[in-house]
Amino acid sequence: MLRIQIIGLAFASAIVMSALATGSASAENWQWLLFHSETGVHLLLNKEELVETEGLLLLEDSKATGGASAVHCHGFDLGTIGPHALDLILSITAEPLGTKKSIPCTFDKVGACKSGTTPTVEAVNLPWHTELVELKAPKVSDLLLGGGAGKPGYVTTCTNILGGTTKDECLEEAGQPAAPFVSNDGLLGVQATFSEENTPPAKCSLGGEKAGHVSGTVLTKSPSATLLVLISPLP
Repeated sequence: MLRIQIIGLAFASAIVMSALATGSASAENWQWLLFHSETGVHLLLNKEELVETEGLLLLEDSKATGGASAVHCHGFDLGTIGPHALDLILSITAEPLGTKKSIPCTFDKVGACKSGTTPTVEAVNLPWHTELVELKAPKVSDLLLGGGAGKPGYVTTCTNILGGTTKDECLEEAGQPAAPFVSNDGLLGVQATFSEENTPPAKCSLGGEKAGHVSGTVLTKSPSATLLVLISPLP
């Protein structure tokens, strides 16, 4: 789940692009694994359950005015999984269970921003609705279906070389599904992987069409030490 979750952003579940639902109902579902059982009990989720996501993403505008810019961001999101294949990203912040929506990042490519300054990223149009979808067995994606107030995306803010402030908002390409691969990650939770190969480019306010790229990983887990978040097909 950007879960963008984003940097769940994690951004989850990264910070991240949107997608349109395609095909029939998903064969994949969110599940709990109960650790306190001797054999481990898997429970399909038929209601919303709270989860946390942590992620490290590289956000790039490859065609930004003044040269390509890219920032590394580490963030957290809070959301829900269930019922069944659905999930929701409620907030993306700079700290776990926090309220600071502006996430400090570091430059990978400065572009027209000023070296030695700290860029920030903030998710826009939350909450983001998402759903597990089987692509081609055994590959599974967590598709971002849409935002609460518009297209899901993010805005990067930096100090420019003239000393002013530059903002660059990157939103989904209309009609193109974002498809980060998601998989069970041992005893940690569910990991989503973003790359140029599996996540269509976004439209950015500076770089224009197909200029925004997201890469990196986010991890979704339960706030409870006795539960493990899993994805699994219906029995």
